[in-house]
Amino acid sequence: MIGQFTTIALISFIAFIAPLLAERVRVPAIVLEIILGAIFGISFLNLIQESEWLSFLSLFGLIFLMFLSGLEIDFDVISKGRDVLSVIAFFLISLSLATFFSFLLNLNLFYAIILTNVAVGVVVSSLREMRLEKEKFGQINIVAAFITDFSTMFLLSLYFLSGINQIIFAFLIIAAFLAAYRFGKLAIWYFPNFVSRWFTDEPSEIGVRGSLAIMILFVGLSSLLGVEAILGAFLAGVLLSLTFRGGKKLYDKLYGMGYGFFIPIFFIKTGSELNLTAEMLSLILTLLLVSFAIKIVPSLIFSGEFGTRSAVAMGLLQSTKLSLTIAGVSIAVAASVISRAEATALISFTVISCLLSPTLFRMVYSTGK
Repeated sequence: MIGQFTTIALISFIAFIAPLLAERVRVPAIVLEIILGAIFGISFLNLIQESEWLSFLSLFGLIFLMFLSGLEIDFDVISKGRDVLSVIAFFLISLSLATFFSFLLNLNLFYAIILTNVAVGVVVSSLREMRLEKEKFGQINIVAAFITDFSTMFLLSLYFLSGINQIIFAFLIIAAFLAAYRFGKLAIWYFPNFVSRWFTDEPSEIGVRGSLAIMILFVGLSSLLGVEAILGAFLAGVLLSLTFRGGKKLYDKLYGMGYGFFIPIFFIKTGSELNLTAEMLSLILTLLLVSFAIKIVPSLIFSGEFGTRSAVAMGLLQSTKLSLTIAGVSIAVAASVISRAEATALISFTVISCLLSPTLFRMVYSTGK
């Protein structure tokens, strides 16, 4: 028991210093959490030991990550996008190219979904740094990232379904989601005073308790029906985002809980399990090249409006991977879809992509201007 808490104490310390160091070196904290996890993990110092407590906290961190991923979906941004059809075309072409290259390289469809995905947080942060988020170019990038993230998250959930029963059960969860959304709208209409308490600073923290109850309810329903828990957690987040369309104070508390403790444990533990070898470098390089190709080619449909350089810059930015990719890899390993060696290569590719793609975007877009 003491050893378990020693490991958790070490991880808590890493989670504390990671964002401080990340600010210094100007990289996302998640990337540094994975790198520090690898340093203290089996590849180097081997100080992070596996335990039931660590496994549970890591799993809860993954569930919380998927919940907050759903909460990040901004339906106001998507509904106001005037170029949604072009963005949908961009996504479909990207997915088609990813599927083609996956078959060409003798990889399964899981790779196609992962390669199509994009890190919304990194895209938005990069655009804000260059003060482009309010311009049309920035808005199209944001809408493209949201639609891609939502679609690949849903495809990833469906990919892990096996058999007709699980497919039917998945649609039952979606039906429960629609019923809960309808109930939520009625609750806002008939009980506005109670709903407003979710967004205040009262000591009982009704909003936080209610949000966590919804998340765990959907995760429990997923487990009961034999469907991946990530689908339930994601739908719970989408439900809150779609129902309330805002609520910054409540969302800040949930983000504080998730990214302040549970989610870093998941990323640090993931990093601690990495064991990179020279043989994996070829796969990592291949994945990087393919990820750029499947985003740059469809981005050229915007070259008539923004110019070729800016369109290529968009493709580079949209190739950024992070949270969902690592979450998907973790689930794929547990489901025996990929090996641990492949998982290490994919996570390494994700870290490199998160560092390289935004940098290349800034260089190419600046050159284009």
